[in-house]
Amino acid sequence: MSDARRTSSRIPASWILALALAMSMPFASALAAGQLQALPPGLRAEIDLPDLDGRTRTLGEFHGQTILVNFWASWCTPCIREMPDLVRLQQTLQDESFLVLGINVGEADRRVQTIAHQLHMDFPVLLDRDSREFERWGVQVLPTSYLVDPEGNVRFAVIGTVDWNDADVIEAIRSLSRGAVGPQQASGK
Repeated sequence: MSDARRTSSRIPASWILALALAMSMPFASALAAGQLQALPPGLRAEIDLPDLDGRTRTLGEFHGQTILVNFWASWCTPCIREMPDLVRLQQTLQDESFLVLGINVGEADRRVQTIAHQLHMDFPVLLDRDSREFERWGVQVLPTSYLVDPEGNVRFAVIGTVDWNDADVIEAIRSLSRGAVGPQQASGK
C-alpha cells in the first residue's frame, strides 16, 4: 500500500461555473455584447462578501428571488452608464421577488459608498475588495452580469451592457421568476 494521501475529487462550484461558461462558447468574448446568453442548466454559484454596512451577505439569503448579479467598478464607464438602468429595473420589478445585487470589484469602500450614493443605487452593493468573487465567477470584463433563478441556478450571462429596461429582457427576468425557462436570447437593443 502506498502512503500517498487521498485528494478530494470534489470540484468547487465556481470552477464548474467558469468551465461551463468557457465551454458554452469558444471564448468568453464570443458572447454577443448586449444580449442575455442562456447558460447550461444546473450551474450554481455562491457569494460571500461584505455589503456597504460591513454585514456579510451570501447568495443563499436571497433564495426564492430572481437575482441579477452585476460585477462593476467606478472606473468602468460602461458600468456607470448602465447603473441608472439597473436602478430603474430594480424599481420596476421590486414587487416581483426580484433583486439587483451589485458587486464592486477591487475598490476602496469609501469610493464605492460615494458612487452608490451619487447613482441612487437602492439595491445591495457588495465589496469584492480582493477580486475573489470576480475570479471565482470567471468574470473577464466589466460589466458582467448573471441572472440567477429563484432556486439559485445561474441561468443567463451578459458580458458588457444591455438595456435592462427592454421589454424582452424584462420578460426573460419574469420568466425566471415564474419558473419558466425563458428565451434563449434577449437582445436588449
